[in-house]
Amino acid sequence: MKQQSATMTSKSRHTFVSRTFYDLVFSVVLLTLGLVLTACTPSTAVSTPVATASASSNYAGKKILFIDSYHEGYAWSDGVIKGTKTVLDNTGVDLKLVHMDTKNNPSPDFAKAAGEQVKAEIDTFKPDVVIATDDNAQKYVIVPYFKDTKLPVVFDGVNWDASIYGYPASNVTGMIEVELPGQLVDQLKSYAKGAKLGYLTIDSETERKIVDIYNQRFFNGQMKPYWVKTQDEFKQAFLQAQNEVDILFMGNNAGSDRWDEAEMKQFILDNGKIPTGSINDWMAPYAMVTLAKSSEEQGEWAAKAALRILDGTPVSSIPVSENKKGKLILNLTLAEKLGAVFAPSMLKNAEIYQAGK
Repeated sequence: MKQQSATMTSKSRHTFVSRTFYDLVFSVVLLTLGLVLTACTPSTAVSTPVATASASSNYAGKKILFIDSYHEGYAWSDGVIKGTKTVLDNTGVDLKLVHMDTKNNPSPDFAKAAGEQVKAEIDTFKPDVVIATDDNAQKYVIVPYFKDTKLPVVFDGVNWDASIYGYPASNVTGMIEVELPGQLVDQLKSYAKGAKLGYLTIDSETERKIVDIYNQRFFNGQMKPYWVKTQDEFKQAFLQAQNEVDILFMGNNAGSDRWDEAEMKQFILDNGKIPTGSINDWMAPYAMVTLAKSSEEQGEWAAKAALRILDGTPVSSIPVSENKKGKLILNLTLAEKLGAVFAPSMLKNAEIYQAGK
């Protein structure tokens, strides 16, 4: 799973997490948790909402091509697409979805070939606007083929920093994806014996980018990553982490050779000894506390920006944004196993997960 003034430089807009996100998105949740509201580095970025197209607008004959870096069935991508369709349905827009499938096929050679195929789709379909979701769509499609061309592009799902792709560009704007790892750790410390941090996740380019940013901006290089490729490796690393760290982030399970949800829920319940947290809502069954971002928000914002472009708004007049929505999820099954007791105020404001219910 993110926003700014049109006159700011690329670096000032994208390098740091904006206080707007902290103030507007999770303010209620953070006050409920009793956490201190601080950003790792101040920013003057301003979030500019994208207006919804008029209900009477008709975009018949207009075409939007949506590039998904990953695959149908991946919870994050499905949420972004759902948000996109929520906005574009009944507008008359001809929406074409293209999946790169780079989560299941993480090699650079596969991603490069997938990027070439998407370029061919764009050349054939001739869209009026392209929506490019997540990092690989930028790296393997937009940057090499369409950056600074006449084709308008709206990106979303780019983690933390879009300046690495030279965004914003003359024809590119979008929404950056940010999270609250520091606040999540502050909450989990209440139930931990120490402060040593771990991050368990599938080994991918995006996840490595996330860990690097966490360590640079929040944890002073003290978060230990556990990189895995399969469900069995996930289990082994989870067991190893119980004896090496005090708090464990559950990163991402997408891209493993298989994932048996019932088996993994039971495994983590049986073997978990330390508090766990996540920023991905689909990982809530495996994490005691989740501060989740909203994939649908990314899709809705991108679709509304695309409609503005179809209405004649220049891309340069739509500032890059950051996500603002989120939710607190508490896993009572794992909390009970660890003897963790949540305050009534937390329970009142959270979505509750409990196995078997």
